[in-house]
Amino acid sequence: MMSNSENILDFINLEYEKIPADFPKTVSNGAIPGAQPKFLASLYQGHFYEMGTSPPEVYSRWVICSDLVEQLVSKAFDSKEGKRSHMSEHEILEQYRTRLLSTNWTSSPEAEWIMIYVAKKLNWKYKIQPVESNGTT
Repeated sequence: MMSNSENILDFINLEYEKIPADFPKTVSNGAIPGAQPKFLASLYQGHFYEMGTSPPEVYSRWVICSDLVEQLVSKAFDSKEGKRSHMSEHEILEQYRTRLLSTNWTSSPEAEWIMIYVAKKLNWKYKIQPVESNGTT
């Protein structure tokens, strides 16, 4: 008989296989005090992964990003049909990407992935533009 934790791990492993190959695996930076260099890692099923890249962590990020894709598909479509009908599809998506990046809900690579998938679902042409720096650090 399988334990509850084994069932959860099997579920995560099956769900992990659904993640598209182009989904970014963003390393989470951390800090541990001390003079010696440190390597932060998480242990999952006997393997060490850089923080943020274990299958459960990547799956969790993918679920969040996929939900944002669905929300933004609806918003972008409604925008094009409504108050942003004068804007190009590219301009609408760029506006949403800028707003998404300002929330800090995702990493930059995740935000780019989200916007590319929003464009694909809407069948809109879209090319990522470099984010402009305002000159501050």
